[in-house]
Amino acid sequence: MKKKLLLRLAFVLAVLPAIAMPASAGSFSEKFGSFKESLKNAPKGEGKSAKSAKTPSRYKREPVDETLWDLSALDTARDADYMDEIEKDVVLEMNMARSNPRQYAELYIEPRLKKFKGNVYGGMMQTNEGAAAVNECIRFMGSHKSLPALSPSDGLTHAAKDHADSQSLTDQTGHTGTDGSDPFSRMRRYGSYSGAAGENVSYGSKTAREIVVTLLIDDGVKSRGHRKNIMGKDYTHAGVAFAPAHKAYGCECVLDFASGYKEKE
Repeated sequence: MKKKLLLRLAFVLAVLPAIAMPASAGSFSEKFGSFKESLKNAPKGEGKSAKSAKTPSRYKREPVDETLWDLSALDTARDADYMDEIEKDVVLEMNMARSNPRQYAELYIEPRLKKFKGNVYGGMMQTNEGAAAVNECIRFMGSHKSLPALSPSDGLTHAAKDHADSQSLTDQTGHTGTDGSDPFSRMRRYGSYSGAAGENVSYGSKTAREIVVTLLIDDGVKSRGHRKNIMGKDYTHAGVAFAPAHKAYGCECVLDFASGYKEKE
């Protein structure tokens, strides 16, 4: 039983770390039609309400060299009282990656190459693509231009929390909420966006850097949709919700993105 659980966790963390559904504003069919890959695991059914997501009790923020990163410009969510510490750190990690993609890859992605033996990462996690996905991500980041920092959004965070809090009580994955909602309807509960909108959902990663790095590498996702969302030039705002529980994967993090997002008054 213990061996089977170990193998299942390895699959969850390495093969299905997240599900992404990037999309531009438009009709419902336009938003969903091109992303069947992301929707094939969409959950169905009713869920129960949950308490707000909380930073894990053993959470430890990864070190950031302030001589290399301008935190005054990148740590945009630090004063957001509607986010927990891990959620604020996810915004910081995304902004670090956006501001200097090459440096972010050299510091936090390239070191992972040493931990592969074939397609097995860290001695236990079976991946789809092995080091090839990491190398491809490094090349992408090395050629990507710097992007403006994302601003935190109260409305997008609440939309993300709606999904994270309810889905984390189940063993379901995907972008369809337990109430049948989709990411765009959840975002519109709390505001409106005038351009692009998208959502990433990460399962199994317990630190902000691991969440962001895993989504950037995007192992096993042909479209690299998670990476495209984080590095999307049209996005201006982000909301993040971390749930320290999930019946299948242990924890969950939802990242919502939008451009021109305006909170409801």
